[in-house]
Amino acid sequence: MLVKYVRDPIHGYIGITDVERQVMDTMPVQRLRGIRQLSITHMTYPGADHTRFAHALGTMHIAGQMVDRLRRSVEISDDEWQMVRLAALLHDVGHGPFSHSSEEILVKYRGLNHEQLGREVVLKSELADVLRACGFEPTEIIELAFGKETKGKRYLRQVTASQVDADKLDFLVRDSYYTGVEYGRIDISRLVQAMDVVGEDIAFDLKALYALEAFMIARYEMFLAVYYHHSVRAAEILLHKAMEHGRELIGLTTFEGIDEFLRMDDAYVMTKLRELEPEELEEPAERSLAARAREMMARLDRRDLPKVAYQRDVHIKDPYVARLLSDEAVRHQKELEIARAAGVDPEHIVVDVPTLDSIPYYPREIDPMEVPVFRETSSGEKEPVSLSSHSRLINVLKGYVDIIRVYTSREYRRQVEAAATEVFKSLPFAAQISM
Repeated sequence: MLVKYVRDPIHGYIGITDVERQVMDTMPVQRLRGIRQLSITHMTYPGADHTRFAHALGTMHIAGQMVDRLRRSVEISDDEWQMVRLAALLHDVGHGPFSHSSEEILVKYRGLNHEQLGREVVLKSELADVLRACGFEPTEIIELAFGKETKGKRYLRQVTASQVDADKLDFLVRDSYYTGVEYGRIDISRLVQAMDVVGEDIAFDLKALYALEAFMIARYEMFLAVYYHHSVRAAEILLHKAMEHGRELIGLTTFEGIDEFLRMDDAYVMTKLRELEPEELEEPAERSLAARAREMMARLDRRDLPKVAYQRDVHIKDPYVARLLSDEAVRHQKELEIARAAGVDPEHIVVDVPTLDSIPYYPREIDPMEVPVFRETSSGEKEPVSLSSHSRLINVLKGYVDIIRVYTSREYRRQVEAAATEVFKSLPFAAQISM
């Protein structure tokens, strides 16, 4: 039973249950107020200050709507309804400072992504005690929020983790609203209304094809306009370099327990990086790292961003080649080649391509073939059909796409452009890469 309502600019009034209120009032969930949804995108889109906390509430709200819709054709208990909403509320509880910006570093140095950290947060913080006191087993919530496969009713897990789930439905409209970019305005109500269960999976009525197409287009356009905008990525590059250099000095990758991890949010990291004093450190290597981190932060604070010297859009249908483009070793190899050709220190060269750890969504992440669709036969049965066979637009969006950019300092822009053009003159890259 809903006991309280929270006003949200995206969904209006969001109702919460007493269990959700207790979970929301824990420190791990409240901490999400201190983590921006889109890292430092606000340096390009000043309104993009919305938080992971607001997104968690919106995702919970949509998840509840989805379960209510599925209940019309399958049996879902009140406890299962509550568990799915709790899983949606907690799905981002393992995000580090600046979300995807720090995740790339945590994956690299600790082998931990936000889902693995989310498991630890739920199991090893006060959340576990609160959930048990409310009659729910933390491991069951974890499987719904972070599990790859769910025993029993697979469609319950798909509410929070599928190609068209509550997370993505909230993310797109929320990011669109706060950035002021119009492309993410999708019809959530129509998509939810078109959902049903076919076998053990959530599928969409073919009658809502236009809403699915709009969803696909929104993801693609938000990728281009927001998530991989050239100046958004430029600011991320500086932030990433600052965190990379200062990661051990500020404890970003050296935390020993989940309590230490939970103490870190955006403000903590920014303050710690700005407060680094190289002269107070004894080890020369540490002094050098601190000085580099301080330099990156000073540039970020002045909005002295790297400039794009080269950009190329790559449309590739080979997943293997597409993955190579996102490999750090490959990027580093290309940076060295460009630096040598341009006569520039490699420190001033960054080859940037979209990867799952570094941005929220990108077109290559979704395969339209994996979105189940059905049509209702004359006898009332739900018959699975191929989405791409009913939509020319979907077929166009099926290809893989990458944008390769080379960033450098303003003064090296011309020679780096010439060098990058030479290095990237032929595609695909498979024959050029020495691993």
